[in-house]
Amino acid sequence: MARRFLSLKSAAVLLIVGSSLLFSTNSFGMLKLCLFSPVRGIVVLNGQPVAGAVIERTCDWRVKETDQTVTDERGEFSLPGIYSWLGIVQLMPHEPVIHQQILIKHERAIYNAWSLTKHEYGEFAELNIAASRGVLPNLNDKPIYLYCELTIEPKNHGGVWGYGGLAELRQLK
Repeated sequence: MARRFLSLKSAAVLLIVGSSLLFSTNSFGMLKLCLFSPVRGIVVLNGQPVAGAVIERTCDWRVKETDQTVTDERGEFSLPGIYSWLGIVQLMPHEPVIHQQILIKHERAIYNAWSLTKHEYGEFAELNIAASRGVLPNLNDKPIYLYCELTIEPKNHGGVWGYGGLAELRQLK
């Protein structure tokens, strides 16, 4: 009776795929890592909407990614989530360290709206640690919505595990 064994390479692939499927929440969950959740917000100056402000977002994990948008006539902006599709990383024990920043550029000035180091890959998980300690509200799977008053001085929101910047986190209903 001849016995057949899997090659080491085939066994490793089966282990990775099988383990990823066990820990995934949907058919693509094993590959989808959220580096920066979708963000919406409004930019105001003395309470009045700022149209045409450039919103520049940076995400630095394995490589630095930058995208941008411009506020509309109501001062509102929206940016989609930034994702990575490297599911193998989920099998290796580690703590993610994802540096996030949102800058607002308006009339030759640059304002720091959001600065955070994200420590998990979940969508809308930016503030989970601060929320678990009771210092900031939990996003509860809701989009990040920022109220950005340009006359406010940037500050630290929520201590060590919170975010910095002039933006005020608001919950959408």
